[in-house]
Amino acid sequence: MQLIYEGKDITDAVEIHKADITDNAGGIADSLEVWFDDPEGFWSQWKPKKNDEVQIKEDGFDSGRMYIDELEQQRGLFIIRALAIPQDAKTENTKAWENVRFLEIVTELARKYGFLLETYNIQNPFYERVDQFEQADFAFLAWRCLLEGYMLKITDRKVIIYDERNMEAQAPVKVIYIDEFDGDYSFLQKSAWIYGGCRISFGDIKYEFKPSGAFGPVLKFAGIYVSSHSEAERFAKNILRSKNKYENTGYCTIELAPGIAAGNVIQIQGVGMADGKYFCEQVTHKLTNKKTFLKLRKPLEGY
Repeated sequence: MQLIYEGKDITDAVEIHKADITDNAGGIADSLEVWFDDPEGFWSQWKPKKNDEVQIKEDGFDSGRMYIDELEQQRGLFIIRALAIPQDAKTENTKAWENVRFLEIVTELARKYGFLLETYNIQNPFYERVDQFEQADFAFLAWRCLLEGYMLKITDRKVIIYDERNMEAQAPVKVIYIDEFDGDYSFLQKSAWIYGGCRISFGDIKYEFKPSGAFGPVLKFAGIYVSSHSEAERFAKNILRSKNKYENTGYCTIELAPGIAAGNVIQIQGVGMADGKYFCEQVTHKLTNKKTFLKLRKPLEGY
């Protein structure tokens, strides 16, 4: 394991007690948590501070540069928790755009933080108006991505936006059999927070999307600015997808697998009715324990 702090490799100068890296497919900032054995209080003498950059590499997996979000001292321990976004990205902002395209907004916000932009299989829709009202920039951007069926991922000072349906259609990177599970596992098919449709209304524009085979209450949104029925249709489908994609979920722990990343597709085999393809929603590599924890969901088909 390699630990880089403010651009310097300090691996040999510290004793790592615990190191967990959480990799998210999107919508939530990636994070890491590192516990150091520190009976002499050396970390206090080094004076670490929030927003310092930290990075972990292990067997080809790279956390990317993250920003310290929390510092904690316990008896004999010093703990660092970091996020992929800097502290100033938490500021809530208000702004309006008119006659603007999706990628214009994305590029503006990426440049604001000095981040690079990468996109995969996305379109560049035009909007008459877009409002950001008292939202942190990346929370706002994650919402705009959701409306278009995209996912926003922030990693290693990059803004990555990809088409979720395209990622779900990937071939599995690995088949995981039940005898590879370490400890408890669970696979759930739920009804709570699953919906039969989504209705959007704004001024004279009203649209309701109800896919065949979907059951449950109808989501209703009246405050989203839409300028056409086609835009309302697109947003309604993608909002409903953002909820119903969690109908079939699961979790399990396996031996450390740094080759599996959030956004990959895997195949579960040997469980029973839950067998099949799963999208890796969140992957936590527990480096010192040599374990990988997987939060999974089945790809949503049809919309």
